[in-house]
Amino acid sequence: MNELTLLIDHGNTRLKWVLARSGQIDTNTAGSGSLEDLVRYFEPPAVIGPRTVMISSVADSGQVKELEGFCDSRWGLSPWRLSSLASQGEVNNAYDDPSKLGVDRWLAIVGAVAHHGKPIVIWDLGTAATLDAVDENGQHLGGMIYPGPATMLNALKNETLLTVPDLLDEAATAPGRSTRECIVNGVFAAQVGALNQFVRNAAKSMSGKPGIVVTGGAAPELLPLLDFDHIHDPWLVFRGMLVG
Repeated sequence: MNELTLLIDHGNTRLKWVLARSGQIDTNTAGSGSLEDLVRYFEPPAVIGPRTVMISSVADSGQVKELEGFCDSRWGLSPWRLSSLASQGEVNNAYDDPSKLGVDRWLAIVGAVAHHGKPIVIWDLGTAATLDAVDENGQHLGGMIYPGPATMLNALKNETLLTVPDLLDEAATAPGRSTRECIVNGVFAAQVGALNQFVRNAAKSMSGKPGIVVTGGAAPELLPLLDFDHIHDPWLVFRGMLVG
């Protein structure tokens, strides 16, 4: 019988979840939304409950307590709330105070190394974009945080622009010939330019060329425009949660 673990990535605005069966992520069980959506997903009696619940959370304590209360009432389980560590798996944290590195970011780093090897650069395209590098010895070299593509677009949004997904579909590297094109192409260039600079600098501390793993909500729109080798892996945080 496969032992089930419920993995929950609790952000400020929504939950993402997936079940792992004997340590392997079952992507068919993935979901996202509010706590109410999670409750509905696991409400039917036919749904087999987990033996363990792990939570990666950057949400406030009140929201986490609600989630913990559901797990207790539904399955009699106390979730294991994860935190950033000095060392996990094959990665050593670069921060002087490891707990100050956001747990979702830390787990994505750990998951990337465990699943894709090292040296490696992790590019997470969310509301904030983050870049992190790990050398061939498993040393986290540090990272960068800057506004993600949607955040940049929203900051420059005017009446000539549509929704963020529509805009990202139009992104290109060529100079724009309208205000709309200039904004969209400029945001895309800024995102990729940050990555290129980061990889160049990080590679100086590595013995070989790093692999590049891309994750985050904005990745699907930007990935078709990238002309360099990369791996798209939307499961990095969940992979890191399974690394002992």
